[in-house]
This record gives sequence, C-alpha cells and structure tokens, in this order.
Amino acid sequence: MEWVYFPISGLLSLVSTVDTGECLETAMVGFDGVAGLVEACGSQTSHVSCTVQISGRGARAPAAAVRSLMLTDPGFSLQVRRYAEFQLLEARQAAVCQALHTVEQRLARRLLESLDRSGARSVLPLTQESLAAALSVQRTTVTAYAIQLQQSGVIAYRRGQLEILDRTALEAKGCVCRTVVQTYRTTLGAPDPSRERAVGA
Repeated sequence: MEWVYFPISGLLSLVSTVDTGECLETAMVGFDGVAGLVEACGSQTSHVSCTVQISGRGARAPAAAVRSLMLTDPGFSLQVRRYAEFQLLEARQAAVCQALHTVEQRLARRLLESLDRSGARSVLPLTQESLAAALSVQRTTVTAYAIQLQQSGVIAYRRGQLEILDRTALEAKGCVCRTVVQTYRTTLGAPDPSRERAVGA
C-alpha cells in the first residue's frame, strides 16, 4: 500500500477475485469513505482490486503518513477503528443481501447507493456490464430488470447513462439492507451520504 484515496466525487469499486477469475464487488467507496485506509494502518497490503466505477475528483495521502498519524493521534486512531468496524458490518450485510434478496432488490439498492455515494443528482454513468459484475449476475439479467424499471417509469436508460426518474419508487423496490447500513452509520458516527446529498441538494 503506497497511497490512501479519499474520493470527493465519483465512485470506487472494491472487487475480490478468486482463482477461477470470477469476481464480486465487496464494497463501494464514495465521498463518505476512504479506500485503503484500514490496510494502510494494518497489514499494509491490499487483498482487493480497486477500480473507478464513476469518474470524479479525489485526494490521496501517502500510506506511511496515514500510519504515522494512526500511531500518534488518538482522535484519528479512533476514527480509523470506527471506519474499520463500519466496513466490517457493511461487508457482513452485503453477504446477507447477496444470499437472501432478489436481483431486483439488490439492483435497486445498488443504484440508490451509487447515487448517494457518488454525489450524483440523478444521472449515473453506469453500464449494464458494470452493474452485472457488481451484482455477480449475467448481463442479460440486469437488462431484463432495467427494462422493467424503465417501462414502469422508475429509470431512463440510454447508452451507458442511467437516470433515476422516481427515487421513491426505486426505494420501494429495494431491500432492507440499505436501512440497516444507514443504522450502522448512525451508530458509529459515520457520514450518511443520503443525508449529505439531501442537505447539499
């Protein structure tokens, strides 16, 4: 780990890959989070791939400087531990969501999380391929559900640009995992991107 990344806008995707080449998105990082923070302060080795899902602006800090701050600043150390706990709870909830909820529910949740964490207002530059990879399903499956959402007036999709037309309807189609994660944020004092977005709108 050489750098720790702080997105200001846009969205990063953390992906885990197995020996067969199959991969699954295990976390998203937007302006409410940090990429590489826990690893920089721990093993100093990343075990996931980090890709840019939605382009935007960001900042970075040397991992060595972050480690030093972790050791010398009790307040910063506390925030790192809280963020590590939040990431662990979010990963556990993602596993529950993957196992128990339908593709439609997970797609709705993924779109809402992408909207909130990237700082976008309503339009997401997401392809069906990237959504299929994030959800670990076939592209044709995402296409089928995207068509349903478009026909019901919830989204509009054209050439890699997905626009949320009816956020309330999309929230109704999602699962409870989003609410659970928001509760974790409140409990641990982590930033809530949906609230930050509402305030900044």
